[in-house]
Amino acid sequence: MTKEQLRKNYLEQRKAITEQERAKLDDLLLIQLQRIPLMQVQTLFSYIPMEHMAEPNTYFFTRYLETVIPELQTAYPITDLKNSTMEAFLTDDDTEFVKNRFGTIEPVSTVIVPPQEIDLVFTPLLVADERGYRVGFGKGIYDKYLQQCRNDVLKIGFCYFDPVAEISDIHKNDIPLDILITPFNTFEF
Repeated sequence: MTKEQLRKNYLEQRKAITEQERAKLDDLLLIQLQRIPLMQVQTLFSYIPMEHMAEPNTYFFTRYLETVIPELQTAYPITDLKNSTMEAFLTDDDTEFVKNRFGTIEPVSTVIVPPQEIDLVFTPLLVADERGYRVGFGKGIYDKYLQQCRNDVLKIGFCYFDPVAEISDIHKNDIPLDILITPFNTFEF
């Protein structure tokens, strides 16, 4: 299937999951994350889940890592949708977050974290394939950003669904995940 077909199909499936079911699935995703040794991570690039898109609760996963890695620095994106780019901004417990005009929640921060300093990226997706390629929201913003990161940056995606066999229209600039976490499995690519 193409990205567009998969995007439509899996967004509908994800939105059909009740809030209560999603909370249970998020707990199972966290259990899978806890099984991955991440103690060498110093800088995490996370994102705030979009409620209207029924995304997995990355806030939950981020807080877990901040608890087990006390010195962890956490950054969140501020996106320039006009240019399809983003930058990572450092946050702390006092950082304020605001909703931008597109409904995305972003930090109010002025401290940019260079892409080369990031060790782990929580990468949004709707579904991934068996090679780690993902279907996002179609703008390629994360792929552009990941191209700027170190080669050894760890890319983890969270999904309520197991991978599909193949995404038929992978682009040469698409960057695959290293790990896909689902409620009952962890897939390494």
